[in-house]
Amino acid sequence: MTYSRAEQETSIVWDEEQKVTRIYTASPATMRKLDKLCEACPDEYGRTWTETDKSGKVTAAKYEVAAKFIKFAKPASEARKEAGRRAVAAMLKKRNS
Repeated sequence: MTYSRAEQETSIVWDEEQKVTRIYTASPATMRKLDKLCEACPDEYGRTWTETDKSGKVTAAKYEVAAKFIKFAKPASEARKEAGRRAVAAMLKKRNS
């Protein structure tokens, strides 16, 4: 089964007792990101289930992730963004000289 763009959702279920999150996604981009994390950090990230279409292409997946890796943050202020841009520009200037 192939999902439309509107159906390519991602849901996160937070288990406070076990300190783990379970992530369901039908988004190919999110699956790629999570699969890379599963490869790089198999002790913290794991794929637990997959759904495939008739051709064998993965169309949805579930993952289990340590809850400590799920973060919520407020957006950076304009001043902080500008400071970051200046720092990167200075680093690139130093590297290129």
